[in-house]
Amino acid sequence: MTHKRSQPSRPRGSIRSRGNAFQVRVYNGVEFATGRQLYLTESCKDRDEAEATRVRLVALADGGKAAAGTWSFGDAVRQWLITRDEYVAAGELAAISQRQSRYLAETHVIPTLGAIALSSLGRDFVQAAEGLYRDIGKCRIRCGGRMRMEHHPPGRRNARLVRDLTGHRCGRRCKSHVCTRASASMLRKVHSVITGTCGMLFRWGWLATDPSKRIRGPKSPVVTPKAPTTAQVDALIEAAFTQNPDWGTIVLLLSVTGARRSEITRSQLKHVDFDRNLIFLDRTKVKGTARWLALDPATMALLEALRDRIAERRSALGLAPTGEEYLYSYKADHAKPGSAGYLSKRFKDMGKSIGIDTHPHALRHYAATELIVGGIGIVDVAHRLGHKSPSTTTDIYAAWRPEVDQRAAALLAGSLTLPADVFPAPSVRDRSAEQTRRTSPEVEQRICDLRQRTGWGPKRIKDHLAAEHISIDKSTVWKVLRRHELNASSLSPERP
Repeated sequence: MTHKRSQPSRPRGSIRSRGNAFQVRVYNGVEFATGRQLYLTESCKDRDEAEATRVRLVALADGGKAAAGTWSFGDAVRQWLITRDEYVAAGELAAISQRQSRYLAETHVIPTLGAIALSSLGRDFVQAAEGLYRDIGKCRIRCGGRMRMEHHPPGRRNARLVRDLTGHRCGRRCKSHVCTRASASMLRKVHSVITGTCGMLFRWGWLATDPSKRIRGPKSPVVTPKAPTTAQVDALIEAAFTQNPDWGTIVLLLSVTGARRSEITRSQLKHVDFDRNLIFLDRTKVKGTARWLALDPATMALLEALRDRIAERRSALGLAPTGEEYLYSYKADHAKPGSAGYLSKRFKDMGKSIGIDTHPHALRHYAATELIVGGIGIVDVAHRLGHKSPSTTTDIYAAWRPEVDQRAAALLAGSLTLPADVFPAPSVRDRSAEQTRRTSPEVEQRICDLRQRTGWGPKRIKDHLAAEHISIDKSTVWKVLRRHELNASSLSPERP
C-alpha cells in the first residue's frame, strides 16, 4: 500500500511585485457590518523585507487585530450602539438609557475620538479620552471658552445644540451661553460609552488588550441617600390636596408605593384592582420589574373617588368609562397621560412654596427608608420599589435615620451590665444662677433690696453681689427684677 506524500502547507498571505516594490497582502477576516472581506497590506523594498512583513501581518491578524487597519473608533462606537439596540428590543435595557448614550456618543465621543484608527488606540487613545473628560468638566457642551450664544432648533422638548449654523435662524430658544461644568452623572455616561465600545472590541478579538482599562475615568461619588422625613411628606401631601384632589391622590400614591414617576404616569384605571386593593405597575425601565402592589384602605378610597371624578368628566363629554383612562392626566377625558417632566416641575415648585427642597424621586428614598426601618425584609422592599437586586435598595435608596440610631444605642447599652464603681460620683454644682427659676430665695431677696434701696441696674447689682462672693449673671438679675416688677424706669430709689 502506497502512501500519498503530504504537500507542504501553503503560506498565508501573498507577495507580489509592484514596479520597484513588493506588496504584501494578508487576509484579515470579514467586516461585521457590511460583510466585505478585509486585507492587511504593506509595501516593501525587497523580497526579504516583504517575507518578514508577511510573517508580521499574519501574527497581527492572528493576534486579534482584525479590521484594525480599516475601522476607526467612531465606526466601533456606532456598532456598539447597534448591539445595544438589540438589548432595548429584548427589554433588557431602558430605551431612555439608550437615547442618552446615543446623544452623548454623537455629541462628544465620535467628534473627539471617532477619527482615531483602531490600530492607533494604544498610542493616542488614552490621552485623547482623558482630554475629553477635562473639556466636558470645564463646559458641558465643550465650547472651549469661545461660544457666546447657544443656538437651539425651534420646537418644544428639543434641547439639542445647533453647531452648524448654516440656514439657522435664531428663535426664542437661543440664548447667551454661560459655561457650566458637566455633572458627575454625565461624565460617567460618557465614560461608559468609551469603555463599552472598547470592551466589545476586546470580546470580539479585534483588540489584543482593552485600552479603556488605562484611562483614568471620572470618580464615582459616594452615594448618600437623602430621604424626606415623615413630617415633610405629610406637608407635601397636604399641600397637594390643597391644590387639587387629583394631584393630592397622585402625590399620595407616589409616597405609599415608592413607584417611579413614569410608572405612575402610565397607570390606568384598568391597572387598579378595586376588589383586592391592588395596583399593577407595568415596567418602564428594566425587564422583570412589573409587579402588583398592595394598597391600604385609605388610598383605595381616594382612588375610588378619583375613578368617580373621571367617570363624571367623561359623562359630561358623552363618553363612557373604558378602563383605559390614565390616573394622571390633564385631558378632560383622561385619554392621554400627563407629562412626567411637568409632574417633576410641579412637585418641586410645590415643595419650594412650603419651604421644602425636594423632587418626586425622593419619595422612593422615603419609601425604602421607612420600610426598612419598619422591619420589612430587604427582598420585599426591593420588590415594592421595582429593583432587580436588593443591593440597589440598600446601597442607593435607604437613608440614615437619627431616631433609629438612638434606638440602636439604647438597645446595645441596655444589653450590657457595668460594675457600679466605674461611674464617677456626680459633682455638686450650684445652678441657681444659671436658671432663673432655680435662683435661691435669699439671692432674689438680696437683688430686690438692692434695687429698691439704690435704684441700681442689673450690671451694678451683679458687680456688688460678686464682691459679696455671689456669682450670678447680669441676665439673671434682669429676669429677677422683671419677675418682681422692679425693672420699671420710673422706680424712684430711696436715698439714705
